[in-house]
Amino acid sequence: MKKSDKKETSWLVPIVLLLILGILITGVKVLNEIYKKEEIPGKKIPAKKEKVVEKKEKKREKEIPVAIIIDDCGWNRSIVNELEGINEPLTLSFLPKAPYSKELIKLLNGKDYEFILHLPLEPLPPQQCLDKGLITTEMTDEEINKIFLDNVYDYLPYIKGINNHMGSLFTSTPDKMEVLLENIKKENLFFIDSATSKNTTGYTLAEQMGIKTAKRDIFLDNESNPEYIKEQLNKLIKVAKKNGKCVAIGHAKKETLKVLKEKLPELKEEGIKIVPASALVE
Repeated sequence: MKKSDKKETSWLVPIVLLLILGILITGVKVLNEIYKKEEIPGKKIPAKKEKVVEKKEKKREKEIPVAIIIDDCGWNRSIVNELEGINEPLTLSFLPKAPYSKELIKLLNGKDYEFILHLPLEPLPPQQCLDKGLITTEMTDEEINKIFLDNVYDYLPYIKGINNHMGSLFTSTPDKMEVLLENIKKENLFFIDSATSKNTTGYTLAEQMGIKTAKRDIFLDNESNPEYIKEQLNKLIKVAKKNGKCVAIGHAKKETLKVLKEKLPELKEEGIKIVPASALVE
């Protein structure tokens, strides 16, 4: 190669490099401008995270508290197996003189259940209550006090409250109901009025006496038919959404617990949160 050719080549190399560098810088600037134009305001990653958190908080705010009380516990040990798979804080109400009540409370203690006592009270004729530990309107105040303490004694401190078993006559008799409620108050228990009579005075008197109380809104299983129980659960959802809360009562029946196991996840999807009865007493 001639010397003149070498001089021309050495002169062209830096110019070519400068041109390439200029093209690269210009390309980067153009890409940045394109990116800025395509960027949509409000779509940054932090904003998305904030929106997700906000949605979760709103969902929590919409949860409606519902207490489901299972009456007549204590007659059968099989309830332990039937409760398996229901991972919700049900309220179990034990008959004081049922054969397995004490055993079951000790067995289930420490699990996610709340215990109350299902106190037998006198019904209106022709109904009859044959359960032991029954409190009637013919008893004196002293007799009511004695039988109440005998019923409750073995279950303290496991139980948190009382609800009535039957009792359409007793709860409609204000002077007798007041004696009973005084005993409940002394033991620092709450009272759930099962509302077995439209004339019940239990809830109103408990409120007046400063006892934490609530009243049953719906019975789940007046019929043991699973389809009926499912329909009652649908009604529960409507009542809960209307009132902002709900107290439901079912019974320790195989059919009832089977339907609950199946349907409770659906209730959660409707914004229902199962809570212990103590969460709804005021």
